[in-house]
Amino acid sequence: MSKTINIDVMFDTVTIEEKYKGGGSASNPIGIQHADVFMVTQKAVVASGQATADLSINALVNDTIRWRSESLSGNTDQAAIIYKIVKFSGKEVTTVPAMRVSYPPTPIPDPGNPTSYQPSSTQADVFLSCEVLIQGTEGYQVWFYIVNKDPNTGKLSTFGYYYWDPTINVIG
Repeated sequence: MSKTINIDVMFDTVTIEEKYKGGGSASNPIGIQHADVFMVTQKAVVASGQATADLSINALVNDTIRWRSESLSGNTDQAAIIYKIVKFSGKEVTTVPAMRVSYPPTPIPDPGNPTSYQPSSTQADVFLSCEVLIQGTEGYQVWFYIVNKDPNTGKLSTFGYYYWDPTINVIG
């Protein structure tokens, strides 16, 4: 039976900006070290590297993989947005990941009564998604950019484009 593997990617955008400065482009991002990115997923699919940039997952043919991104500020002062995932080594084991936006009902707690929520609230759920097609191991690059919010005007601007490279193992 196929399953959806959700991978949450957390970026230390402040440190990335300090180390690598701005730059790169959407077609030529700057490669970064793995120390400033953290990926987590459900324990049952982790081969190794939970909560590191080197997360390696075990997937099965027909599984779906979804990547979501967030900065340590919760994408408020700075946002980290994954825009592309590309194979760079090994066997191509998935379809090309595509960006999706859905609007599921999301519980937003009532600040006056935090154990109650508004069930009809919707919030954009942005992710890249692909389907697993064949057994093998694929090294891939995750391309992302950082958007900053001006503290005086609130205006958003792109700071830089970056990438790093984790692995997918399809075991069955």
